[in-house]
Amino acid sequence: MSVQITPKADFLVVEFGHDLTIFTVRDCYEALKKLTSMTMEKVILDLSAVNDFDSSGVQLVLWVMQHHKDKNFTLTHSENPAVSRVFQLYSLDFTSDAAAI
Repeated sequence: MSVQITPKADFLVVEFGHDLTIFTVRDCYEALKKLTSMTMEKVILDLSAVNDFDSSGVQLVLWVMQHHKDKNFTLTHSENPAVSRVFQLYSLDFTSDAAAI
């Protein structure tokens, strides 16, 4: 599983698989293009299961949040060390209000 999109009551949960790298980002991108046709405005991007995360994964996350400006995104990674390390490397702060791009 590279990406699983699950509709909930009034929001979507987008769960990423174990790898979000240059080797998996294309499949994730194809799956995430479906967000355009989904009517729910609230979207949770869940990176908590990601073990391997690189700059391609960062680019995909930023693309999703920029390309779908009609959606209200919340990014969660449960203090995942792999994700936190890469976000810190790129000086990206996705805590609380900072996640609203």
